[in-house]
Amino acid sequence: MHIKSLLAAIAYKSLTTFAAPLGAAFISYKKRRDPPYGMRVLELLGLYRQKSEGCIWFHGASVGEVMALKPLITAFKKAHPKEDIVLTTMTTTGANAGASLKGVKIVFSPLDSPLGVASFFHRFKPKALIIFETELWPNMLAKAHKNKIPVLVVNARMQEKNLRSYLKHKTIVKDLIASNITEVVSISIKDMKRFEKIGVENTSVSGNIKYDLSPRDKLFSDTRTIKNKYIKGKVFGAISIHDGEEKLIIDAYLKAKQEISDLKLVFVARHHNTTVLAQNYLNSLNIRYQKRSATEDISKFKADILLGDTMGEIELYFGLCDLVLMGGSFDNTGGHNPLEPAYFSLAILTGPVYHNFKDTYDRMIETGGAFLADSQENLVRYIVKLCRDEILLEETGVRALDVQQQGKGALDYTLERIDANVYGDKKSRSRKIAPNRHLKKQPYMVGHHKKK
Repeated sequence: MHIKSLLAAIAYKSLTTFAAPLGAAFISYKKRRDPPYGMRVLELLGLYRQKSEGCIWFHGASVGEVMALKPLITAFKKAHPKEDIVLTTMTTTGANAGASLKGVKIVFSPLDSPLGVASFFHRFKPKALIIFETELWPNMLAKAHKNKIPVLVVNARMQEKNLRSYLKHKTIVKDLIASNITEVVSISIKDMKRFEKIGVENTSVSGNIKYDLSPRDKLFSDTRTIKNKYIKGKVFGAISIHDGEEKLIIDAYLKAKQEISDLKLVFVARHHNTTVLAQNYLNSLNIRYQKRSATEDISKFKADILLGDTMGEIELYFGLCDLVLMGGSFDNTGGHNPLEPAYFSLAILTGPVYHNFKDTYDRMIETGGAFLADSQENLVRYIVKLCRDEILLEETGVRALDVQQQGKGALDYTLERIDANVYGDKKSRSRKIAPNRHLKKQPYMVGHHKKK
């Protein structure tokens, strides 16, 4: 390790040791309006009641990552039923999202302090660490490397702006992060190349696991039947909405309703606080609404607006909708996964900020499976246009589904890469495949790659 990297590591460990308690307190306060941590906030500091004598450790930062990880964990558990699996996350909504996974311990990830990370390793004794997407913490990676356990970053992605930041300190990043990663399994060749530029030697490309969805089809279809029987008119869904977007979207809906009198709105916030903000705004406008938590029988959805204030019912909300806007695209969040509504052949709208799923949205927009509403005015225009044109509405949903179906295959390939690194599966290690049709169109070899 270079001397400046050693000094940086010492400084980082010292800083995080003292900052961890303050960080835990801040996170607990910030998330107080979501399901609270309670005493489990101590898990952020590495204080756990649960333990393991040797586990496979999966980590997903929040609810979106956990939802995407669930099919992978389920498939891994099926292939390796004797393994003890621990899933860590940083949010209460993430923990709740993973609660349906049978036989999986779900705890909060320790903040990246030396003491917290060491305590986690002592309690759970991980045999491998599988990180989802972009959670690259120096202390966590260093401890895994010291304990000689494989570290895989799966469904990995890296934005160009993050690469530029890393390259400003390339030697430190390589010594403290890249050299402690066993393999990066990226969602695209562009992402793979970015990881290679910061010094990761062992790389491969799987495509995006989020294409390999396994939602509850029955909940969707049952809700669809109820909708078709009891709910008149078109339903516009605003899904995964963030703080600050609620007024723009509610106002857009009200303007569209002036042209389509029986139009309804299903509003599902990403976090509880946004639901409260939407509720307060509707109250200020003296507009009637229903809350899902107070509407046990969804056939009783008679108001113009339904506030989706429950967890774990995304298929039900999609079942009510004719078209959806995915939130986080009118603020700096970067958009949310369009593949979920695409699976159900729903027409999709997005705001102008969708860098989290840029390739997917670009493909959907290009093929007519989604529309880009770059302003409130255009959002209103597309809502009205799709609701008035039944053929366009249906065709848009079918084209979105086609994009989702073409991208399948990443999950199986990722499982192969995990087996190759954790169990030394030589057959998996030798495979060089394009696991889905999207990747086959790219002009590079797809599959396992090790820099020479």
